[in-house]
Amino acid sequence: MSNSFYHERYCLTKKQEEIIKPLLPAPKSTGRPGLNPLIVFNAILWILSSGAAWRDLPPQFGNWNSIYHKFRKWCADDVFEKILQALVANTEKYLLVEIDSTFCKVHQHAAGARKKHGNQAIGVSRGGKTTKIHALVTENFQLIGLLLTGGQVHDSQCAIELLRKVNLDGKTVLGDKAFCSAHIRDFIQEQGGTVCIPDKAHSRAISLFNLYEHWF
Repeated sequence: MSNSFYHERYCLTKKQEEIIKPLLPAPKSTGRPGLNPLIVFNAILWILSSGAAWRDLPPQFGNWNSIYHKFRKWCADDVFEKILQALVANTEKYLLVEIDSTFCKVHQHAAGARKKHGNQAIGVSRGGKTTKIHALVTENFQLIGLLLTGGQVHDSQCAIELLRKVNLDGKTVLGDKAFCSAHIRDFIQEQGGTVCIPDKAHSRAISLFNLYEHWF
């Protein structure tokens, strides 16, 4: 299987590169020539998409250790968050914001990083060590917000923090029963959004009980 197959499957297309290139940090203008930001970005995509170890990065991308350290620096500098926000700003007008989460199993050797590297977003739940991915997407499934927590964190605990990342004015927010809470509903409405979240069974029972007391 040729190396070009990997590049075509996991890396950016030419059109995507034209969009991403202006958003990447500029290479150094002094000293030793820096790494090409586009090559670094494609190398990171290859690692994240393939699930391979950094040492298995194809040599066409360059030295794996140099690219790994560049990846760590970009994470510390919030480069990926800034890219996402810039892409969201250029997103076509959307009317629907969908909120949900999923979780992924953490490799047994993933935990244990030094505290200086920050929160690893690894928690312990019934499934063992897991990371939960909280996301916002539009009706066209375009990613507009992302948040990582430990797997034990309930969806409702970080919903407002995630929703703050986008402008909800005039938007309909769609979610499942996990987001059925008064403070989430109030926040959405205060921001000018419309709530489309089903009530939990006990919430309906409480509402009917309050209505009964009001009448009688």
